[in-house]
Amino acid sequence: MTQEPKLPDLEKVKQTSAKMKEICNKADAGILVLDSLIAQLEEQIHSSPLYRYRLNRAKQLLNMKPDTSEDTEVCS
Repeated sequence: MTQEPKLPDLEKVKQTSAKMKEICNKADAGILVLDSLIAQLEEQIHSSPLYRYRLNRAKQLLNMKPDTSEDTEVCS
């Protein structure tokens, strides 16, 4: 005969659930902060003269119209 597993204590389940919700909320907050940081870094990278030069050079190699709105006289 097989024994049926005991059901966990309802209070213990509630405590575990509350802890998991707190962990998920903290993880979501951390992800939001990291997303913001990544966006700031990407903005800095895209405003770099070296990045614009390399992007225009890549477009030239692919026979695409390069961006001429900014001065791109930077060597790699």
